[in-house]
Amino acid sequence: MSSGRLVSVNRTRLFVDDRGDIGAPPVLFVHGGPGQGCYDFMYAQGDLLARKLRVIGVDQRGTLRSDPLPAVPPLSAELLVADFEALRARLRIESWAVLGHSAGAGYALRYVTSHPGAVRGVIFDCPCWDADMSDRYRLPVVARRLEELGQLPDAERCRELAAKSGRLTFSDGTRQAMQTLGAHYLEQFFHDRGAAAGFTALLEASGLTPEQWQRGNSHWPLRAAMYESVLPLLARVRRPALLMRGQDDLVTTPDMIAAFERTIAGAVVRTFGSSGHFGYLEEPAEYGAAVTEFVLAHAG
Repeated sequence: MSSGRLVSVNRTRLFVDDRGDIGAPPVLFVHGGPGQGCYDFMYAQGDLLARKLRVIGVDQRGTLRSDPLPAVPPLSAELLVADFEALRARLRIESWAVLGHSAGAGYALRYVTSHPGAVRGVIFDCPCWDADMSDRYRLPVVARRLEELGQLPDAERCRELAAKSGRLTFSDGTRQAMQTLGAHYLEQFFHDRGAAAGFTALLEASGLTPEQWQRGNSHWPLRAAMYESVLPLLARVRRPALLMRGQDDLVTTPDMIAAFERTIAGAVVRTFGSSGHFGYLEEPAEYGAAVTEFVLAHAG
């Protein structure tokens, strides 16, 4: 059962969904987006993981059920990591496993390398460690879909961006180019295109207000920093590490996976065959089992 509450850290309050036996091995879930919130993850995985673990979902500062984003200090990935560490102290947890999804896997990477004593093991779920690499991987797939829909100029724009010399940046507008998919945009994140509608329905049925969902927009400035690669941080990981991804995920590229396997001693990769970017929704039982097995082995 959920025991959601607001917890004060670093001059703001974070919404914390804390489930499972207090004595069970703890795992922190770090959502992506940026600004997505932990609602959908905890809906799908909270009670499942709580059978053997203590799973702690957090709406990051300024998002969803947490307090609106304070004016100061300025929002940054480093500030979010400081919040996670402050939360660990407030919950009186000596150390925990960390599970970061998508952009949250970048925050998890920063956390495990800056606070290694606080982290027993780390799970990177469909990590976005370099938005330039992710966009170049996604853009041709989106272009093909746009061609199927008859949107030829939009498809050509995506191909032009994918072929751009030099690194892509946030100002290149790759997201806007891909969003010309319109109602079909979310489909690229799922193995089953129909699951995108189910995802939207899940959020609409949450009972959360439009104002709460809009709080996540305060994290949009973090998108620019995602074009600065954090792949070099992999060399500083000194904890057991698992990378999970859906077979059809377009965010974590083959080069990222190769860097993970090449750089981290004992690194393990787990692929879910019927998932895209949201394995925790599309294959919940398999996903939950993989997380539970890893945390019990390395943070139990």
